Amino acid sequence: LIRNGINIAIRFFCCNSLCYGNVINKHSNGHQSLNHIGSNLRYRRRVVAFTAWLSKTTTLGTNHAVVYNKLLLNKGNAYNAHTGHFTAPVRGLYLLSASIMASPRKQVALSMVRNGINFDALYGDSRNVNKYSSQSRSYTVMLQRGDLVWMRTFPGYEGQVLVGYSHALYNSFSGVLLNQF
Repeated sequence: LIRNGINIAIRFFCCNSLCYGNVINKHSNGHQSLNHIGSNLRYRRRVVAFTAWLSKTTTLGTNHAVVYNKLLLNKGNAYNAHTGHFTAPVRGLYLLSASIMASPRKQVALSMVRNGINFDALYGDSRNVNKYSSQSRSYTVMLQRGDLVWMRTFPGYEGQVLVGYSHALYNSFSGVLLNQF
């Protein structure tokens, strides 16, 4: 009877903790036991990852948030496709990336913003050429739970045209939680 209770507890524990590998071994006499539980169990970690992009070409004024309306991925639902804001659900180390593409004869200047403060910029300038101009950047940053990160147009740059297509991620914003603290 105790053995059955232990087996039930082991099954419950393994179903509610992410089990990998052969945690429960069946012995030749029919009994089950735990084997290397420390090395075969993974701690539950929150999965946070998103990739969003513009599906249509968009013209924005100065100091506007870019709302990337198409989602390739939004694990953890931390990116809001209505506001363009990513909200860090946990304290941790994140990798954030952005790419921009300016139309021929146009320019685009965006900044990545954390809690209202610009911390870097991307710039694409095609004003003097009849070609597209693009740039991408990646940032590894520590974010606190509740921090907001988004992309916005630079002040003083009216009528910025961001290239968007339904099938290509020319103007995109993405992030992934690397390590939770």
